[in-house]
Amino acid sequence: MKTDEQRREPSGRGSTSADGNGSRTPDWRERLRTSRFGTIGVLVVTTLLVMVGAWFAQKPSGSAEGDVTAVSVTGEQLGPPPAVGAPAQDFTARTLDGKEVRLSDYKGRPVWLLFGATWCSSCRAEVADVEAAYQQAKDAGVEIISLYLSEDAGTVQDYTSGTGLSYLHVPDPRTDVASAYRVMGIPAHYFVDKEGKIASIDIGALDRSTMDEKLASITG
Repeated sequence: MKTDEQRREPSGRGSTSADGNGSRTPDWRERLRTSRFGTIGVLVVTTLLVMVGAWFAQKPSGSAEGDVTAVSVTGEQLGPPPAVGAPAQDFTARTLDGKEVRLSDYKGRPVWLLFGATWCSSCRAEVADVEAAYQQAKDAGVEIISLYLSEDAGTVQDYTSGTGLSYLHVPDPRTDVASAYRVMGIPAHYFVDKEGKIASIDIGALDRSTMDEKLASITG
């Protein structure tokens, strides 16, 4: 049988323990809480959690729609970064047949800027839906300008010649346009309304219903 003194003895699960001299020492949890390294560790973890939360709060609305391929752009980042509600930055480029095209040429019309590449698997996977969405919306004046990062006219022509894609294809060999629009992953979708303002920025492959929803927002 245990004596009263034994019954009063700590079970060993508390925050302190007794050493050989009878004095009580903190266990590992208390030492962690009170040590300098423990405090630094807590601050590091807290900072990381805040940064991750901020990234999820600020990321473009379509980044979770589908696969994204990271890209590097080498052009000059002219003008302010694109933002929803801000005017879309004008640019000048050339089509596959060498004609000059400007975004401002489509003033008063809704425009879908689509950044991608012929080698990008997620870009290729969504083009059939892009074409179908375009066929449905083009009577409302929608124009799609598909820009191909780091690729020349010959490469883009080889890719598009057998696809049946009827919207506008524009090579961006020096990534000048992609740099101005701060493209960091493809496919990247910028939906521009009739007033020339960016209505939506979506990074990653979109499904057909999302495409229709985005186009409805700039044609209404």
